[in-house]
Amino acid sequence: MVWETFTGIFVIMLLAELADKTQLVVFALVAATAKPKQVYLGALGGLFCATALGVIAGSLLTLFVPLELVQLVAGGVFVALGVYALFKARRREEEASESVTAGKYVWARAFALLFLAEFGDKTQIIVILAVAATGLLLVVFLAAFLAMALVNGVGAVLGDRARHIFGAKTIVYVASAAFILAGILVLASALLPF
Repeated sequence: MVWETFTGIFVIMLLAELADKTQLVVFALVAATAKPKQVYLGALGGLFCATALGVIAGSLLTLFVPLELVQLVAGGVFVALGVYALFKARRREEEASESVTAGKYVWARAFALLFLAEFGDKTQIIVILAVAATGLLLVVFLAAFLAMALVNGVGAVLGDRARHIFGAKTIVYVASAAFILAGILVLASALLPF
């Protein structure tokens, strides 16, 4: 039962995370900041905490805060970050004084963004339901976290490659649009019944 649960959750999470907003966020952050290790480590921390929250307290939270509200807040944050990044990129372009790779605490931004992206996401719901159905907290946690770590590692590598191929300026605009798109997707999932 343990290996079947681990394998099932790992595959489900892997497929659920492919081209998901969390992978998009990692890709965009790496491409925009040129700091793949910091982004990936921050992303891992955010994913670790979001997964742990899903295993331990996620189901209790929905008793007090509606999932739709969590998704609306997360979606709004993503749209705001994308718009902010566009304005910042435009100002940088006009001033031509600051490097695209500048920025302290990239890992902290990645941590916060990935935590927000996963908070109330379908994958966190999968974790909550899998724990409730199997009672295998550690197995579900490990399978979910390892699958998300793998998928987002690929996102980090691809983001770094894209920065080298397309250039930092193009990637900043694409990354800004990606954040806005991720926010719209989160808002749509909260507002529209699927």
